[in-house]
Amino acid sequence: MAGREGPQEIGRFTFTQEEIARFAGAFDPQPFHVDAAAAAASPFGGLVASGWHTACVWMGLFVRANGAVDGLPADHPAVLSPVGVGFGMSDLKWLAPVRAGDTLTFFTEVLEARPSGSRPGWTIFHRRNSARREDGTEVLTFELKHMAPDGPL
Repeated sequence: MAGREGPQEIGRFTFTQEEIARFAGAFDPQPFHVDAAAAAASPFGGLVASGWHTACVWMGLFVRANGAVDGLPADHPAVLSPVGVGFGMSDLKWLAPVRAGDTLTFFTEVLEARPSGSRPGWTIFHRRNSARREDGTEVLTFELKHMAPDGPL
């Protein structure tokens, strides 16, 4: 089964200073993520978002972009688990810092899609995912393998 051609945009997100500090305070409390003064003295020269924050935003946008399934029964797998289950990610790279005020555009690209041999009605996907700043700088890349119920993906 061939994948779609090229990366598909799944959404955009603007990082604010408050959101960067909130996420980092809960999940990655390094000084250059939570304290503007400490961040100014860091190699980044200012507050930057956690790489995990950018990856989590990608996930939220991916689910929302694929979560609307009309006309299916409430117990259909594509309604219960629209993006399926992940087998893991690889080659996770944070290529450039994300600062307050940066708006990122998030993408996914199907590299391979094949029917599951053990679960009829499900497809195994291999994807390349990324995020770019408005100037085109790629700030996040990773590959993901997951199995999803057949449907809009």
